[in-house]
Amino acid sequence: MTPTPSVQIGEWTTITPDSPVVGSVLRGALLSAADRELLAELEGRVSLRITELRTGLAISVGPHIGTLNLSCLRLVVMPKIRIDNLMRMVAYAFELSDLLVTETRSTYATAEHGLIDLLGLSLLRSVERIARGGLLPDYQSRSEDLATPRGRLDMRHISTHPRQATLRCRYDDLTVDHALNQTLAAGLRLAAAMMQSADLRLDLARAADRFFGDLTRIRLDAQHLRTLVDELDRRSSHYRTALTLIALIQHGARLSEHAEAGAMPLSSFMLNMNMLFERFLGRYLRENGPDDVQVSSQEVRSDVFSYLENAAGWNQPTIRPDFVLRRWRTVIAIADAKYKNRHEHPPTSAELYQLTTYGLAYPMPEPREVLLLHPVGPGDAGRAATLLFAPSAAGEQVRIRLVGVPLDGLLDGTVERWWPLDRCGNSDEPVRASFVPF
Repeated sequence: MTPTPSVQIGEWTTITPDSPVVGSVLRGALLSAADRELLAELEGRVSLRITELRTGLAISVGPHIGTLNLSCLRLVVMPKIRIDNLMRMVAYAFELSDLLVTETRSTYATAEHGLIDLLGLSLLRSVERIARGGLLPDYQSRSEDLATPRGRLDMRHISTHPRQATLRCRYDDLTVDHALNQTLAAGLRLAAAMMQSADLRLDLARAADRFFGDLTRIRLDAQHLRTLVDELDRRSSHYRTALTLIALIQHGARLSEHAEAGAMPLSSFMLNMNMLFERFLGRYLRENGPDDVQVSSQEVRSDVFSYLENAAGWNQPTIRPDFVLRRWRTVIAIADAKYKNRHEHPPTSAELYQLTTYGLAYPMPEPREVLLLHPVGPGDAGRAATLLFAPSAAGEQVRIRLVGVPLDGLLDGTVERWWPLDRCGNSDEPVRASFVPF
């Protein structure tokens, strides 16, 4: 059987059949019906576009990384930052203090697979650690017809079934067959279906059978995962890393149901780097800011726009800046995170309209400071840009500053101090903070 050709590209990239090196794989490539079904499922969810041309396929991808398996090719979208730093970023953004970054980096170096395999390997190791310590038992309420009494008798049921030889009993059973462990099992099985490495797929499937073979099977649901994580307590806190990794895999995973009977379903895993970048910055700014600066994330305001007439009954418009920085209760800056290479993609008019609205929506000293946070590489840190919104007819001024975030340096420790505001409010001294990577 001829192996499926593989194409590896970077995020924010477009390739065509005429592109050097990778274009030869795209030339003459054809999508199957199952491929089109999978791409239709992805449409609107990820920044990936595959266009069928007369000469082959054109592929365009934005701030998403991961792997897409099609019948004609396997696409691997790589991040701009180093892969070990990407895993550190995941660990920090999702507070996974025990994520095995070193191990996943070495595994990636020896196996040419995508990010999904790194997350799958991390999940496998996390579940193995839980299983070695013993699966957490919990009391589950049961209602069964038994030959001998146990717990509380269901007198209503017994009175309406007088000739039944068994007794309906309600009791609490201490068992490992509960939602937390059922979710770990389902997560291992989902990950096994998504992995690129055949050995890793087998290890994950074997772990699910070995540790959880007799447990009730459940179907994973995003709300169910969020609820489980929110309800973790002191006894179950060691499940957090595994559950968060399962949520990440479930969020980015797409399995097509339209493969031919008996064939491996087409699969994809796409991680939104915008989401990851924003979560990373949210935690970094909160933990590394000056003591007198408070950072709010995703602050929703519904009092900025007001309908004077609304016969259609439309919902009230809202704004939601990524970050609001306050000194005590005074807003000193608004910040928005955009995961783009700003030297290749300058701010669009829509982005400037959005940022200007943010600046005008909050009472701030003039000029109102709005920061557009974006990642930069080691050689780009000094290339800054500032725009001033100051129409003659308006009394307010909004200063939009593009601020580069040295991601690789922060994550690997080569950049020890960074803060997006050179001067915060009316302070005379530059404000700096430090980040200690995993």
